[in-house]
Amino acid sequence: MLNGLITLPWWGYVVVALAMTHVTIAAVTIFLHRSQAHRALDLHPAVMHFFRFWLWLTTGMVTRAWAAIHRKHHAKCETAEDPHSPQVMGLKKVLLEGAELYQGGAKNQETLEKYGHGTPDDWLERNIYTPHSGKGILVMLAIDVALFGPIGLTVWAVQMLWIPFFAAGVINGVGHYWGYRNYS
Repeated sequence: MLNGLITLPWWGYVVVALAMTHVTIAAVTIFLHRSQAHRALDLHPAVMHFFRFWLWLTTGMVTRAWAAIHRKHHAKCETAEDPHSPQVMGLKKVLLEGAELYQGGAKNQETLEKYGHGTPDDWLERNIYTPHSGKGILVMLAIDVALFGPIGLTVWAVQMLWIPFFAAGVINGVGHYWGYRNYS
């Protein structure tokens, strides 16, 4: 099968990839960051589940782990205990290895217990999203290839690189490199 179920002009694949990554960035910003980590926003359960499912498909990130790591980042900002401080670890490490820093933090049981409270703990989280966090991205690969054919591999690769580079790397790395700035 040279073509997938959907055939688009070259720019159509670019639009699709950017639209999908936009939804992923929105899921991280709205759901993980504002709703879960900071509890600054209450979302309808259906919206929360959409974001959880989408993040499972596109990032493999576990809600509890992400919220715990982010909360610890704020509690220990720019110290040796900050899970992803460019001040401590260097900009290059955070920029290029942000996903690995997240994965390392996600294995720290003490961090999860201390900072991971108040996140979803339902059947789906316990039986699908958390124990099979890496399987969602494989499902997404199958979806992309089925929809777009071989070019689906490129669409998928863009999705897989987007969060580790732009969110974990650029936002946490470059954005925090100079430290926090208070309005004056």
